[in-house]
Amino acid sequence: MPTHGTDERSLPLRERKKLRTRRALADAALRLFAEQGFDATTLEELAEEAEVSKSTFSRTFPAKEAAGIEAESEVWTGYLEALADSELKGPLFAELHRTLAAATAGLDPTWDERFLATRRLIAAEPALLRYTEHYRAQVKEQLAATLAAKLSLDADDLRLHVLAELVMTAWSLSGRAWVRAGGTGGRPAFLAGFAAAIEAVPASLTLTAPAS
Repeated sequence: MPTHGTDERSLPLRERKKLRTRRALADAALRLFAEQGFDATTLEELAEEAEVSKSTFSRTFPAKEAAGIEAESEVWTGYLEALADSELKGPLFAELHRTLAAATAGLDPTWDERFLATRRLIAAEPALLRYTEHYRAQVKEQLAATLAAKLSLDADDLRLHVLAELVMTAWSLSGRAWVRAGGTGGRPAFLAGFAAAIEAVPASLTLTAPAS
């Protein structure tokens, strides 16, 4: 699949068609899940809404949930692809922040509204929330594995998993605040919040309770 954020016009025709089909199915999922609920929406209805076959849906997404959180997965797919292609230099936490911020900034202009709709839907649908949490756990494992390969470290090195957890948590915290504000300020506000959350990580470690 092409990297999210890639200019669609630069892709071969076959890849452009796949991308448009994927987007049509994801958009259909957002609409139908919001209108009639996740459980009440069938794969057949999703395929019909996007004017494709049920088999096309199954080739595009592994489950209904995946179609519903496509705006979420676009971020992490783009991030992992960018990280795999990056030459890491200097402190890793700063490198992970830089790469994730760039991946988020590079998403297409429609992402903001789609992500807002996705997060609202996830908040209302427990099945989508569970799927998202499971999906993010897999991303953290892939992130740690990518770092391990690049740094010639063991994949179980606890430091890598802590780093993956910290950078994704900082992103999630900023995203949560941005969604609560209705996306005010657009993507620049999201990224500013992400930078602030990153800066808060080392600052939080120096917090001390007053002596009694």
